[in-house]
Amino acid sequence: MRNILHLIETSGPGGAEKVLINLVEDLDRKGYSSIVGLLKDGWLNTQLRAMGFQTVVIPQGPGLDINWIRQTVHLMKAHGINVIHAHEYTMSAYGSLLSIIRPTPLIATVHGKNAFYAESVKRRIGYRFVSRQATRMVAVSKDIKNFLKKRVGIRCERIGTIHNGISVRKVPETETEQLRSELSIKRGSPVIGTVGSLYPVKGHTYLLKAAQNVTQLFPDATFLISGRGGLLEALEEEIKGLKITENVRLLGFREDVPALLQLLDIFVLPSLSEGISIALLEAMAAGKPTIATMVGGNPEVVVENETGFLVPAADVRSLTEKITVLLREKDRARRMGDMGRQRVERHFSLETMVQKYQQLYECCLAR
Repeated sequence: MRNILHLIETSGPGGAEKVLINLVEDLDRKGYSSIVGLLKDGWLNTQLRAMGFQTVVIPQGPGLDINWIRQTVHLMKAHGINVIHAHEYTMSAYGSLLSIIRPTPLIATVHGKNAFYAESVKRRIGYRFVSRQATRMVAVSKDIKNFLKKRVGIRCERIGTIHNGISVRKVPETETEQLRSELSIKRGSPVIGTVGSLYPVKGHTYLLKAAQNVTQLFPDATFLISGRGGLLEALEEEIKGLKITENVRLLGFREDVPALLQLLDIFVLPSLSEGISIALLEAMAAGKPTIATMVGGNPEVVVENETGFLVPAADVRSLTEKITVLLREKDRARRMGDMGRQRVERHFSLETMVQKYQQLYECCLAR
């Protein structure tokens, strides 16, 4: 049995957290024992424990927390950890220290990027330290890999790319119809939606402005926004100001995202920054035509004019135009959705992602 310690600083729900859950679940079937180290209780801890996986919550104080390091080293000894798999910056930095104190192979995965990585001297130095200490750094998109190389100064040979992957499953028709009834959506009414935390980087404001334009042409169109976050009240006020209250539903966090996606005619990802969006992959796997901004890993997922459309970030006019095209040309939209599903099955499957991480683990263990 190979023992993997996964470290993640956030408790979700979010893309990195969903990737971790999928990875742990699939590795369990391949002879690995996973322990997930968390900084606090929350959604991720609840999900993992409900699935029967072991988690350990060790709170972390500000600055360099020596006590956290001491407790985690003890955890590694007690469970005979063979590989550390750290997710995002803070855990990658701490994982590097752990791998020195108790010599253990380290894989450090970078799920997203933010401008402050380049502007912050501390972050640049931190990630360079991680790149030298880790057995392998992994970026979830080629865009992030290039960012780390050009803006942070990490040597290309120190970073690999493993795209996020998802499991493609069919949602029962009854589940979808129950949700349609719950949300009071008339059959035949156009439904456009997005899934993502309610933060500025997700670009919801641009989708709302596009929704105002679209509803002038399609008065019965419904826009569904699933997610929670700090912008809830601001978005509610914006919806009122745009006078689209009857057309937009802020659904909050939903556990039934697969069924929600099945309700959609079009999925829109208006983000200003992305890694490899799990929501985008899930929408394509559901057979939905997608409109995504030309940021981050989105162009690596969406094939322009084949599985959907790519538009400039913060461009309301382009969002409006592409949504209108897909609502008017239903056969074209259906073909794009079919092509999107095939693309996810071929290039972004959970099996492919897990296999690549497993190969990295085996490489670490062989060393």
